[in-house]
Amino acid sequence: MKILYVINKMTNLAGIERILTCKMNYLSERPDFLVFLVTYEQQEMALSFRLNDRITYLPIDAPIPQRKGFTLLGWIKSYFSARKVFRHQFGSLIGDARPDIVICTGYAFSVLDIIINASSHIGAKTIIESHVKSDTVSMKKYVYNHTLVWVFSLWDNYIMRSIKDVSCVVTLTNEDKESWTQYAQRVEVIPNILTITPKKVMDYHTKRIIAAGRYVHQKGFDLLLKAWHLVDKKYSDWHLYIFGNENREPYQRIVDKYDMNGNVHLMPATNNIVEEFSKSSIFVLSSRFEGFGLVLAEAMSCGLPCISFDCPYGPRDIITNEEDGILVENGNIEALAKAMERLMADDNLRQSMGDKAINNVVRYEPRTIMNQWEQLFHSL
Repeated sequence: MKILYVINKMTNLAGIERILTCKMNYLSERPDFLVFLVTYEQQEMALSFRLNDRITYLPIDAPIPQRKGFTLLGWIKSYFSARKVFRHQFGSLIGDARPDIVICTGYAFSVLDIIINASSHIGAKTIIESHVKSDTVSMKKYVYNHTLVWVFSLWDNYIMRSIKDVSCVVTLTNEDKESWTQYAQRVEVIPNILTITPKKVMDYHTKRIIAAGRYVHQKGFDLLLKAWHLVDKKYSDWHLYIFGNENREPYQRIVDKYDMNGNVHLMPATNNIVEEFSKSSIFVLSSRFEGFGLVLAEAMSCGLPCISFDCPYGPRDIITNEEDGILVENGNIEALAKAMERLMADDNLRQSMGDKAINNVVRYEPRTIMNQWEQLFHSL
């Protein structure tokens, strides 16, 4: 069976790139699968993660321009010109490769209709792998004038109507599934796979809480720091470590404001997050929203009891509340602080929840999840 994956680019050291690479590498080791990868905005940049030598990488050069740096009319002209280039190059490539199944992510929204039509033309089945809610992949987010929002909404609707012709949309959570059922004839839920080799918590008496993710609004580290301010005087011997990419400065200002430099550590991203998990005794996810929350499952696989906002989407599917972790009302800083205090005060509860967490996330191991993908392929 020939499987062709399409994604705009693989340049970030981030979750979707890591997961996609792991899935492609897994399938490529199977003798009954031939795996292809197509990128169209990679250009001269290196792939973020190493592909198995058995995978055929087919980059094409058709970057879709972003709104920034263009006048509106200039951007629209460049946008449709880039789509024309993509249509020509992708049509030629897929005609040569002749895949049985084409899989693309929601991040290919701007060329989604072209991918679906080209795949249908050669008789290939198509799958959209969604990592986000359906209404967050639209084009209207690029304009700010009310009239233009309406015009771009018409274009969004055109793209979304093409989804009726896909074979299946695969979402990561049951909550996310609901947003896609209005567009697709078939929607299935297949969670992300664990992509790390776990290392168990060394000592549940360790007074160290960890969080990880990009330093962006979505991840809610501002909320976490404000919750920490409510507990740090009572638990002054505990330390909070946050690991991630991007701009730390806004968060450092919060740390400075509340005079928490002694026990709050804003760290850059690490290539060995597993080691950091193992040196901690609690993990906190403070995101305002997630597509899945893979870092939550990864932390649990190392035996960390987890506290998380009950945000859309993912944590509710991953954590069994009060058994292997604690869910608190989304955005509720006081509730987050109380949940942290509860675990910080009870070594036995941390270990009990951590042990149960390991057993819980076995369901996300690669073999289990990839078996679900193979069953889907054969059912199309």
